[in-house]
Amino acid sequence: MLIPQGCTDGFTEAYYGRPEHLLDAEAQRACSAWSLVEPAVIDRFTRELAGDLLDGTWDARHGALRTLPRYEGSLVLLVAEP
Repeated sequence: MLIPQGCTDGFTEAYYGRPEHLLDAEAQRACSAWSLVEPAVIDRFTRELAGDLLDGTWDARHGALRTLPRYEGSLVLLVAEP
């Protein structure tokens, strides 16, 4: 399923071009997948992502994602016909 750059839903892949949103604890809590991750791992992820954003590492590696109008991630939409 293609995810638009400005997607406002609170699932993780919606932030593919806006990783800063993943630093927000509210955004993390809005995605059920984070409930499966241990708090220490979430803390490490948040700390490392913040550092990578601050020093430019994230943009050097993944900055092209910021300009994609749509991203095809792992989401699949299934429609059942009766």
